[in-house]
Amino acid sequence: MLSKEILKELGNFSLQPYFITTLYLNVSPLSNPKGEYKIIWKDLKKNFLESLNLEGEIKKSVLSDLEYIENLIDQVSFGSANTIVLMSCSAKDWRYQIPLYPILKNKLVIDKDPYTRPLSYLITANKPYYLVVLSRGDARVFKYFIGEIREEGEIKEEIPKKHKQGGWEASDWQRWHETHVIWHFKEVAEFLDKKIQGEEKIVLGTTSPKNTSEFLDVLPKRLHEKIIGEIPIELDSPINEILEKTHNMIEAHEENEINDLIDQLIVTNAKGKEAVIGLEDVAHAVHQKRVRMILVYDQFEQPGFQCPSCSFMSPYLENCPYCNVKMEKRADIVDELIEEAIINNSELKYIKNKELAEKIKNIGAFLRF
Repeated sequence: MLSKEILKELGNFSLQPYFITTLYLNVSPLSNPKGEYKIIWKDLKKNFLESLNLEGEIKKSVLSDLEYIENLIDQVSFGSANTIVLMSCSAKDWRYQIPLYPILKNKLVIDKDPYTRPLSYLITANKPYYLVVLSRGDARVFKYFIGEIREEGEIKEEIPKKHKQGGWEASDWQRWHETHVIWHFKEVAEFLDKKIQGEEKIVLGTTSPKNTSEFLDVLPKRLHEKIIGEIPIELDSPINEILEKTHNMIEAHEENEINDLIDQLIVTNAKGKEAVIGLEDVAHAVHQKRVRMILVYDQFEQPGFQCPSCSFMSPYLENCPYCNVKMEKRADIVDELIEEAIINNSELKYIKNKELAEKIKNIGAFLRF
């Protein structure tokens, strides 16, 4: 599972003087029903080789990286991954692979360290979810993050069985049974309370309405507002079923959330208030450090220009309006804008639905002032 710890490890990693080759490749069967990603890879490689300006052992290492990657792409199936991240430094016999569920933009980068900017954006734009599957005496807690799920813990409580006979003893035994159930649910709630300290959300896996109701009675109030919904699921369900149901719930929740944000952005912009739509207006707002939240289509790319003096970016201006300096061409200014916005503490939201993204010309932003 992708994490800040993995990014930190890669960020501190270097094999100088040799370069590290990093490839991001969309291998999704939906985008590539006939294996078109192999052609896309060859185009990326061809364009890179045309501009390759290395010599000696460093060049030899990079060319070996490309050969290794090509063999992998030709021979290996990437399973359920929609994007594969491949990193290589042949001179040091170093390889690293990260399969991802989200679809990222295709990119081939050669640098002195691993190219992790898209991974950093992915972590910034997404939050973890916790799935709690409850029964009376047992509970499983899972962590879901960008298409992956893993079990965080199982919490068990020895619950006395219900008394089948009537009378005073049965009533007393029944209360004892219910007390143990509540103790169990409190233990689960305390486990969650310790885990969830930030922007994480909760999905409830319901085995019965009674269990859910009694659990909610003991769950801390601050966690109630983090619940996004419930899914019917059994405690011993296979992990693939658990992942599929959790993923579908979260996808629907996030699309509704993005839809609401886009509608709000359009209305706020129409009123001439703190919102901008379109790349040019967003670029000005980012440069002026006014962006509170940036919304962008996750496949959006746009060539443009960047000022060598103040770093202002524009899709069409060739002279900087802030410095009156001639701007330099850039193959894609979208990622640069996102990075500058994040540096200035802007929140990032990715739009996965192309039709939704087109409502705001693929990019928009809420402003601080």
